[in-house]
Amino acid sequence: MIKQIWNKVVDYQSIFILLIVWEVIAALGIMPERLFPSMFVVIGVAYDLAISPLLWDNLSVTMVRVLSGFTIAAVIGVPLGIMMSRFNLMNKLMQPMLSIGYPIPRVALYPILVFMLGIGSGSKIFLIVLECLFPIIINTYYGALRVNHIYVWASQNMGANHFNMFWKVLLPATAPSIFTGLRIALPLALIISILTEMISSTEGMGYLLSFMSSSLVQENVLASVMLIAILGYLMSVILDIIQKKFIFWH
Repeated sequence: MIKQIWNKVVDYQSIFILLIVWEVIAALGIMPERLFPSMFVVIGVAYDLAISPLLWDNLSVTMVRVLSGFTIAAVIGVPLGIMMSRFNLMNKLMQPMLSIGYPIPRVALYPILVFMLGIGSGSKIFLIVLECLFPIIINTYYGALRVNHIYVWASQNMGANHFNMFWKVLLPATAPSIFTGLRIALPLALIISILTEMISSTEGMGYLLSFMSSSLVQENVLASVMLIAILGYLMSVILDIIQKKFIFWH
């Protein structure tokens, strides 16, 4: 039991070190308390916020936006990436768009989307889809390119059509690369949702963070950031569990 606890501590040693340094700086008064409050004060505020309806009301809004945009991007991006690896015409059409679009900060398009779709969830979800598409498509495409051609030739010789090729050969063989793209895209979805909610929204975690910042109380801001970080971590853990469930051989 003690060994298991110690192993968990070692796994998260960087976080423990960061928290210790944080508390030492606050205890020594190196920075003013109003600018750099104690870690325990921030944790207390975060706990009070976590058990309040204010957090859960805003969290539910953000999660709907994040999961909607992320799911749409995955449904579009995975088949598109595999098709690019199989059909030369599709690859030629998509490569210039990916090369030109990837360096553009998608959040810069948000004012245009607000003008077109309004300040509601539609513009935010659309931007999340755009942000998530790139890592999903790119990782899926290069993963599909690395699929052993023997598998493809064997399935073709057995009379597999494009649909069966996709579901029974390419998708399982590309799954590790697909999940790599999903792991990159998921935190990006959360970031975009929070950014857009900070810019124009009356609900969501981004709005909550902006509201706490307007109070000029540093522990409120840090508590909100801490809760967002925990949310992002839990989302990654859930995705890891799903990955181990579906690609247990990897």
